[in-house]
Amino acid sequence: MTDAHPITLLVSGFLGFICIYIFYSIIVSSTSKRTQLPRVSNKKRWFLAKLRTRIWTTRYYGDALKIAYDDFAKHDQPCILAGLDGDTILLPQSAIPWMVAQPENVLSVNGSHKHVLQTRYTFPRPEVMDPTVHFDIVRSELTRQLFTVTPEVCDELAAAVDEIWGTSTKTWGFVKVFDSLTRIIARVNNRVFVGLPLCRDEKYIENATGFAEDIALSSTALRMIPGSLRLLASRFVTKSNRKHAHAFTQILTPEIQRRQQELRDAEPVGDTTKDGGDGDTHGKNDFLQWLLTRSLTKSHTKPDETDPNIISARLLHINFASVHTTSFIASNALLDILAAPTDQKVPEKLEAEAHETMDDAELDNDAKVRSWARNALPKMKYLDSALRESSRRSSIIGVGVNHKVVAKGGVTTPEGTFLPQGSLVAVHSGGVHNDGEVCDGPGEYKPFRYVDGGAAEQFTATSTTYLGFGHGRHSCPGRSFAANELKLLLSYLLVNYDMQMVMEGGVGGVWNGKGHRPECEWMGPMHVFPDGAKLRIRRKVVD
Repeated sequence: MTDAHPITLLVSGFLGFICIYIFYSIIVSSTSKRTQLPRVSNKKRWFLAKLRTRIWTTRYYGDALKIAYDDFAKHDQPCILAGLDGDTILLPQSAIPWMVAQPENVLSVNGSHKHVLQTRYTFPRPEVMDPTVHFDIVRSELTRQLFTVTPEVCDELAAAVDEIWGTSTKTWGFVKVFDSLTRIIARVNNRVFVGLPLCRDEKYIENATGFAEDIALSSTALRMIPGSLRLLASRFVTKSNRKHAHAFTQILTPEIQRRQQELRDAEPVGDTTKDGGDGDTHGKNDFLQWLLTRSLTKSHTKPDETDPNIISARLLHINFASVHTTSFIASNALLDILAAPTDQKVPEKLEAEAHETMDDAELDNDAKVRSWARNALPKMKYLDSALRESSRRSSIIGVGVNHKVVAKGGVTTPEGTFLPQGSLVAVHSGGVHNDGEVCDGPGEYKPFRYVDGGAAEQFTATSTTYLGFGHGRHSCPGRSFAANELKLLLSYLLVNYDMQMVMEGGVGGVWNGKGHRPECEWMGPMHVFPDGAKLRIRRKVVD
């Protein structure tokens, strides 16, 4: 037997050390060492109990969530959900008002985002998280101009859907639901973010969506690695992040520089106290222009808000936060609508509503198709209810109202639960949404459940019993834009396409109105849309 090469021994020893270190960190370092709360588990274990519980939670996350709610949250008790990526303290629903009332220097939403996304390693410029100027602009300027950008959204929806889904009225085609809707939504979002022609640049869209996918994967991987090793590991784990971020920045920078020069050469740009482009933006009206206007009228040195790299990083983050979450909601809503019992005629009712609201539309001279009028969207009450119902049934995450405890020495809830500094805290949103005491018949899909519920039960309205967009002052800032976009997208599809669900995974043929739609699956803490879900589609002959 020949002796092993010294390099081989060195590498083997190093890898062995890494494994032992990770193993030690998982066993020893945990929130449960600092707070006396029960850990969610499916059974008692004696050998390597903590490690085996973490593995079980990560592998069977949906089961762990059910136990966490049924055994603890439903009885107004806190618990610890311990996975391979760390611990989360789950507080009961009754704690939500207290949580959302805490200042950012006690319970930090931004701190939670930075930890979950591992922005220090996964973002090209992590300093864009302090401050999150881009979200301030979404909250102020995008919300203010919601209906102003509607014609642009309608125009890009028509162009993107026609190109990606096709326009043949004679032959049937097939599309993967999530993939095709992600491409469509990425184009529509970026029509509002950067305008034409960049929103139709395939490389730009490819790198924007690719970076978003990189973040989800790399951040999960890094959370499973001990903190002292993350910097080293990130050089390998985030390689794809850096590739997509660099390519995205290279494409966007010339447009940033061109617009910056135009702004410098033009007259002063309006009120410098605003967060967005309340002043004259010299003909442009998209997110990039609002961001550039703000960067030239406010003095920021850390980071330099006029730096194209910083601006590009903010656009990357906005794409990450908006594209895949909207696509997830749209994909689930579409499958729910098509899978509803045929005698309920759900697609037919929603199509009729879409046609009725189109009667209020005006023909845009610049648009290729007739678009819905600005005042049409609030009238889509049935579609609004269907979106809220799908979001209730299938959320992209199982826990919500996420915070990180940043108060020195930790903080204690009014009920006496001690939350250590550095711990992650959340509420079991999925359990609340599917609790029979909160929602009548939670296991059923009732698309028009909220039609007569009033403003308090609109799709974008948050409460302690509906947490699809979070709750409180830190609820999703772009939810109104997302809701309008989703209504326009689904209305366009219902009006213009015949759609049939294709069943896979042991059930062959086209959907016949019986059975169940392909359901999302848990991959660790992420709810993943079924990759094989397809639609059989054909363009309608519309008069």
